Amino acid sequence: MPSRSSISSSILSGNRSILILAMVAGLSSCGPKKAEVAGQMSPQTDPPLFQVGSITVSESDLAHHLKEQEAGRTDEATRKKALKELTGRAQLVQASLDADLDRDPFIRAEMARILANRFKEQMLFPKLKSIAPPLPEARLRELYQANQSRFRSNEKRQVAVLWLNGGKNQNRVKQYEQKLVAARDWYFKNSDLDKQPEQGFSMLSVDYSEHQASRYQGGVVGWLEREGGMDSWTKAVADIAFSLEKPGDVSPVIAREEGVFLVRYMALNPAVLRPFESVSDELEKAEISRMRQQAEAEFMEALAEKYPVQELAPAAEAN
Repeated sequence: MPSRSSISSSILSGNRSILILAMVAGLSSCGPKKAEVAGQMSPQTDPPLFQVGSITVSESDLAHHLKEQEAGRTDEATRKKALKELTGRAQLVQASLDADLDRDPFIRAEMARILANRFKEQMLFPKLKSIAPPLPEARLRELYQANQSRFRSNEKRQVAVLWLNGGKNQNRVKQYEQKLVAARDWYFKNSDLDKQPEQGFSMLSVDYSEHQASRYQGGVVGWLEREGGMDSWTKAVADIAFSLEKPGDVSPVIAREEGVFLVRYMALNPAVLRPFESVSDELEKAEISRMRQQAEAEFMEALAEKYPVQELAPAAEAN
């Protein structure tokens, strides 16, 4: 059963509401506690100043109040004012306890949050802060080698296409194949077009393509990676383009489920691996974040092991 006599007097010098202050009693133990939290003072080093009911106000409470409320002034007049305020606050807290406000769910939740945050500030945050740069270069280079895909831009190819949609009509598909074969023959007979890859298929696209987005752009569909795009049509174009060997190559006429294609490989944007020196800071930040998350997870796991959850039967079932 929580003991109200074990209320933490240090809370009295803060700015929290009286109701939240009262909640300390609901979370405290009836037995003696070990000084597990860093900075906790014993009665010998933190002598009590006065008591109101079950509330004891100590020297550290007064020092904290002077620091927070009086800019650290310690003259006699300021001390008397602070003691008067602490006395009034202690009386309000005791009255709140007597009114059972410490059992209010809101107060219990707020006080639990305050205590949990304070515990993490003293016991967890210093550990997290100690995980800081610089990390050993050998470790960063190891991470770089293991994660090169993160720092490599994929190869891209600029592509032009002539496309006709024969659908499932095999006769139409054969007609379109013949039509694009004629366009391909014309292309290779036009030496000027062959020497100007930036023009794609030039004027051919108007009469030999049904792809509306590129038809009036020389058939140019832009830069594609090997995987293509989200739709099957773009994937088909990329698949054909990446089967070609060098910029300037033109595919044979290819009939696929997506239609009949003639593809020109116009230009290459090669894959580039960013050097270690340009990504070392990024690697270090990511690794420190990962290490801190792991440290926090281990901290919470240790608490869970030390303080296991005990399921309690509802009052009705217990009877």
